[in-house]
Amino acid sequence: MQPDNDFWRFSLKVYDQEGVANECLELQERHGVNVNVLLFCAWIGTQGIALDRNGIEAAAQIVTHWDAMVVRPLRIARQKMKTDPDMAIVRPRVKALELEAEQIEQAMLFAHARCIRSADAHHGDAIAHNVNQCVAVATNAVLSEGAAPYLIKAARRQKS
Repeated sequence: MQPDNDFWRFSLKVYDQEGVANECLELQERHGVNVNVLLFCAWIGTQGIALDRNGIEAAAQIVTHWDAMVVRPLRIARQKMKTDPDMAIVRPRVKALELEAEQIEQAMLFAHARCIRSADAHHGDAIAHNVNQCVAVATNAVLSEGAAPYLIKAARRQKS
């Protein structure tokens, strides 16, 4: 596993752009979208690779256990600490652990990307296609259009 990789660096750049974090977190809270899978879909789209529903579900499956057993419990603990002033000292450490767990999750997805051949599927706007498809998979919809415009715009700026 390679924690410091192109996908991780892409995510840090994109997530920090205007509106992206709020948009991703809203999709996570309202619809259960895994933000790392969403970012993965955008990142792989920058390489001109369009994923179908099965490809997105396969990527999500790679991290399901890790997300459920490590990432989400750390997130829940950190969020609960916000309301307890006695936890102010511990909260930054939990936040750092959560970020490390997210980085490991992204390393798992990065490793999975090697299994996806660039010849699998090309799409005119693979970034928008993948992001919209990812949200559709998470929400069990046919296809979601325009669900994450800030993320799509930010990813387009990073396109290789």
